[in-house]
Amino acid sequence: MARFLVVLLLLLPGLLQAQVLTDASGKTLNLQQPVKRIVVLAPNIAENLYAIGAGDLIVGRVAHTDYPPPVAELPQVGDYQQFNLEAILALKPDLVLAWQQGNPEARLQNLESMGLRVFRLSSVTLDDIPRNLELLGRLTARESEAAGAAGAFRDRLARLAPQAGPRPRLFYQLWDDPLLSVSKSTLIGEAITFCGADNVFAERPESVPQLNLEAVIAAKPDIIVSTNELAASWRERWLPWQQIPAVALNQLVTLQADQMHRATPRFLDGLEALCNAVADVRSSR
Repeated sequence: MARFLVVLLLLLPGLLQAQVLTDASGKTLNLQQPVKRIVVLAPNIAENLYAIGAGDLIVGRVAHTDYPPPVAELPQVGDYQQFNLEAILALKPDLVLAWQQGNPEARLQNLESMGLRVFRLSSVTLDDIPRNLELLGRLTARESEAAGAAGAFRDRLARLAPQAGPRPRLFYQLWDDPLLSVSKSTLIGEAITFCGADNVFAERPESVPQLNLEAVIAAKPDIIVSTNELAASWRERWLPWQQIPAVALNQLVTLQADQMHRATPRFLDGLEALCNAVADVRSSR
């Protein structure tokens, strides 16, 4: 009996860690112990791992995974759409973390067919960000750190809630050639609503609708928002179209792309800047 108790005590930590997690696709992962070697297939996932103190577990990344700076020194396995299967296998990860909305599903299934475990994370709502931090904490045995990061996110989000008032019409220019925007079914779309503005292309069926100039003119936005991913001259393309209220009122706003386009704690910096821009338009009306 004594020997049995000793064995049980030795096994108990591992038994306590065993858990079943469900990813964004509905697939389950039977986790017997925390993962130790992770390949990340999106920049935001790597940043979130660092946010909970688990950045040291990353062994491979995709292109443009550059924050915080140490992650840029890790081996690169392609980009988020054309990742190299052989390079990933060579790194011998015990888990691949994927981006549900961005990584091609067929290639993720290829990884799974090669015996790799893939866990998909979704990032289309504000609630997804702290939820993902908590999931990553469970995957890496950083539950305490993840709870702290998720709690800090939720607390700051609650403090950012804007005041009620007139809702300016907002056009978010995601890209210039082709001209792209966002619908309400995206993280940025939710951010626009949160900040008290009306997304002029919210009801488009595509998450990222492709537009023409005439559509934007007809939408008559009060504010046009883009990011520093575009050339500094992006505003100039709109100057001839003074019939657009945003142009006539010089409400052409540039935000930081990494803060707006990555579902991480830094998104709140972008959200605050967006809300301030909306408030400026509201106060000028």
